[in-house]
Amino acid sequence: MKEEELAKQAEHAMQEIDKQTAHHGTGKLKDNYDEDEKKNPFSYLLALILILLIIMVLVPYYGIKLDPMPKNIPTLEAVMPNDIDQLAASVDSIPSAERSNLRNLMMQTHEGIRKTAKRIITSSCEENELCYAKALFYFVRDNLYYIGDPPNEFYENPFETMQTKGADCDGLAILLANLESSVGIPTRFAFIPGHVYIQVKVDSAPKKYKEADDWISLDPSCSDCEFGEVPYSTENRRKEYFYP
Repeated sequence: MKEEELAKQAEHAMQEIDKQTAHHGTGKLKDNYDEDEKKNPFSYLLALILILLIIMVLVPYYGIKLDPMPKNIPTLEAVMPNDIDQLAASVDSIPSAERSNLRNLMMQTHEGIRKTAKRIITSSCEENELCYAKALFYFVRDNLYYIGDPPNEFYENPFETMQTKGADCDGLAILLANLESSVGIPTRFAFIPGHVYIQVKVDSAPKKYKEADDWISLDPSCSDCEFGEVPYSTENRRKEYFYP
């Protein structure tokens, strides 16, 4: 039985108890507080049980609504564009000497990016922005490999990262930023010495995920990090932000 139906049944039962309690109260007044009803604790026990039932049903139900988790996150092969080889070759990788070069790799309006993101979120979520943000993060974290920085540093384009199934922290961050941005989620890059990850803005997200400025940190190169977490060694480092 769905949570909505359980909640409705529990609320209906509680209303019936309220009616019965009110009726019994009137009877007591008419009958000079009949001793049998006065001493009968059953209705109060039943009311307590129903209250507990409502709490057990409604608290998890509304908790899921406020903090949904994605389900059935697809594999990379299931959502990757069919022409991934041509797409990867069509966009040059860019030297990472200048952070402003990141803007040239933000292709959130590209059909290949939009369709990939849409396939991920429709497989994993009902219509919910927080669930979308989580699904895209876990997709990148779990489907792509972290590869250490090469000697000649370049920013990989997002199609190349999908094609090779892995990248350094820059490439994974760029891919995730493209996917998040393509579904309308505000995104920025967070740089610390030797590392970069992204942050997203989801107003409806619980505070437990948010930094002091309400942005949520997502590090797809950290295989042990959950949504909103970064490695402890980088948590309190001074960050520089870049808005693509």
